Amino acid sequence: MGYYAGTFGQGRGMMPKDLTHRLLVVEDNPGDALLVSEALTEITNYRLSVDEVTSLKQASAALKADAFDGIILDLTLPDSTGIETLSQVRAISNGEPIIVLTGLDAGSGLREEAEQLGAFEFVSKNEMSQLLPRSVHWTLRHKRDAVQHRQFERLVTAIPDAIIVTDRAGIISFVNAAAFDLFGRRGDDLIGGPLGFTVRPGEVSETEIVRDHERRSCEVRVVECEWNSVPAYLVLVRDMTEQKRLSEQLQHAQKMEAVGLMAGGVAHDFNNLLLVMLVYAEMMRDDCAAEDPKRADVIEILHSIDRARALTGQLLAFSRKQPTLPTVLNLSEVVAGMHSMLRRTLPASIEIVTLADNEAWPVMADRGQIEQVLMNLAVNARDALKGGGRFAIEIENEALARTDHGLTPGDYVVMRVADNGSGISPEHLDRIFDPFFTTKERGRGTGLGLATCYGIVAQAGGRLSVESTLGVGTSFLIQLPRTRRQVGTQVDAETEMEGPGGNETILVVEDDHAVMRATTATLKKGGYRLLSAANGDEARRLVERQSDHIDLVLSDVVMPQLGGPEFAEFLTQTRPGVPVVFMTGYSDCPIASENGDIRIANRRAIMKPFRPAELLSVIREALDARPQAVVARS
Repeated sequence: MGYYAGTFGQGRGMMPKDLTHRLLVVEDNPGDALLVSEALTEITNYRLSVDEVTSLKQASAALKADAFDGIILDLTLPDSTGIETLSQVRAISNGEPIIVLTGLDAGSGLREEAEQLGAFEFVSKNEMSQLLPRSVHWTLRHKRDAVQHRQFERLVTAIPDAIIVTDRAGIISFVNAAAFDLFGRRGDDLIGGPLGFTVRPGEVSETEIVRDHERRSCEVRVVECEWNSVPAYLVLVRDMTEQKRLSEQLQHAQKMEAVGLMAGGVAHDFNNLLLVMLVYAEMMRDDCAAEDPKRADVIEILHSIDRARALTGQLLAFSRKQPTLPTVLNLSEVVAGMHSMLRRTLPASIEIVTLADNEAWPVMADRGQIEQVLMNLAVNARDALKGGGRFAIEIENEALARTDHGLTPGDYVVMRVADNGSGISPEHLDRIFDPFFTTKERGRGTGLGLATCYGIVAQAGGRLSVESTLGVGTSFLIQLPRTRRQVGTQVDAETEMEGPGGNETILVVEDDHAVMRATTATLKKGGYRLLSAANGDEARRLVERQSDHIDLVLSDVVMPQLGGPEFAEFLTQTRPGVPVVFMTGYSDCPIASENGDIRIANRRAIMKPFRPAELLSVIREALDARPQAVVARS
């Protein structure tokens, strides 16, 4: 093999100066090989590296070992002759352009045969000095264009945005792979057809593209260009559907967060009002003799307060400002208590039907979360029953004899929530509990409702499943495990209950004067000695100058100047061992449950509005739980 290096000139559109182009010369005649080398010296705008071989066998070995930018091929070789030589080289090459260099008679149709077999150029040895430099020049230029074209194709294919070229009339001339995916169509369906939407060069606009009956929100950018030397438009289309969906979800989440904050603030004030009404109403009831006609009026007030407490509790549960507190529940009672809210949620055109087993087994779950599940399912049913219909809740006991979708054999309470609405299509059923998946139109759903329901039921150890038929309706099945514990005794408005009292000293910290008066009245009735402060800062000053012993602090959480948790930390440093009980109707502090007790900042808490007996019980339990050393100092 030989080597030849020429010079490389610079010209418009040329390759980089340091790029060397490799040529393979297949020529068995030394004289002709020398003439080829002399002809190649005339090429000054390309840097050349030339390998020379003298047989088809050597050519095959060279092509297998290295890559070349072009092949100069003599058709008459020791081991191959004529057009068969070209056929053999074409078969073993890697698509390199081939210049046929031959002394054979081209007039016999050889040129046409060579071109049909893929020869890029055909040069007679008689015209070598004049034609070969030009042929090599065009061959290398073709190679350069082919490389650039492949690079362009790879680049355009890799771009995730749809790239479309149209003429000035909007007829499509070119699309990349991303455009096929975006439109959900193939080349024959797009090339030569209209774009389908108006383009405005130099502007960023939005459009919707329908793909498989689904609308995709797209951002469109258009610039003027030339395509095949004709004025055209380059259209870049970016699918913004997921980004817009996430943005809308974020906006909705922010809106719901604002609503939650507002609901929490309203609930805080409303719970304070309910607390005052509840305390004094119970005092009035206790002061009324059994035959007093006013007693029935007071009891009716207490019933209304209980309903208001339930509404506030549901509001806080929906805004997730209420602690998760699993308790023993009778689902039939939960549904009965939800009936009025369901009636306000569903229009009058929807019939509400409840079929509950009076002997339904108890379950262990958070009441507020179960109510949230029912409300979410009711809202979904409302959307499916636009023309009216039936919304039914059925509760029954079920003994599961075998393992079923992750549920262990045992006793379960089954709550079936069904409607006879539009139903859910089969392709959506498998994704119905996926977070952020929704079949509702834009702006009408976050895709979090059913996912939240699924999580609540799973957290309670149960299972939520769905069955649906288009045009017939949808049925959600909630299976919760039976608990052997008994449903707790409910405090009735007519029941007089006296909580345990004491004679210890209690510091009450509360910024609402009405709540302060009602709370201190309850504690005085229980026999306790009292100190009071309007906020944490005032309580801190009182503790600093108070020489008398303080046995317990009952403090609100949200207060101006110094909140309850901050004051409790101060108290830990100055009066260690003094228990703190928080009372709140709403708090930004995390609320947790531990052994059935509500806790804020790792301290016992009671949720407003509370009954006097409930407060006295919590206070007594906190006092009795003090270490003996602290009690001895009192």
